[in-house]
Amino acid sequence: MARHVATATSLIARVRAWFGLAQAELALYLGISPPLVRDLETNRRTLTSAVSAALLPLLLQLPPPEVPAAPATGAALPPNTPAPDAADLDFRRRECLHRAGRLSAQADALAARAHVAARWAAARPALSPPSEDAPAPDTPAAQALAVALAQAADPTDPARARDHARWLRGWLAARAAPLSVAEATRFHRLRAQAAGLLAEAAALAEALAPPFP
Repeated sequence: MARHVATATSLIARVRAWFGLAQAELALYLGISPPLVRDLETNRRTLTSAVSAALLPLLLQLPPPEVPAAPATGAALPPNTPAPDAADLDFRRRECLHRAGRLSAQADALAARAHVAARWAAARPALSPPSEDAPAPDTPAAQALAVALAQAADPTDPARARDHARWLRGWLAARAAPLSVAEATRFHRLRAQAAGLLAEAAALAEALAPPFP
């Protein structure tokens, strides 16, 4: 009896998996109640001769047990599937390329800003006027900066040079500021979205390519 129950359970499960049937759908086909199908599949009931006879046409269509019911990941469509709408696929492919281009351009703009800021950060020590109490470093860049500031000084307004130096330090700090966390996050999201769209466009182009024997 145990072997009969195990056989019933295996057959019900295989039929449902192969033909993609819910328990209620298989019950409708067999002309029995959904609870009976559930009981057969959970070993609570055994197959009767009437149910076995109703199930037999489906059983004869099953492949050997070692053939998996679920198609492999990335499996192609069956041979009798209609050809896709080429115009629709090509429109979506071009749309993906257009959107990917816009997203990439936005990411490139953020990258350009980040690189320019990094250049300012590297140059900032040489370009920034020292604070009032700190001596200027003895470097060619610092000497050139001191000369430029001296030429811009106004003898009638002694505070002007000090104010200008203070403003210049703030301006350089703003120029050297890196991207914010939100901007860096947006950069990576833009790149990822563009890559996804390009991958979709490539897959669509492959689907549009004529099959080769």
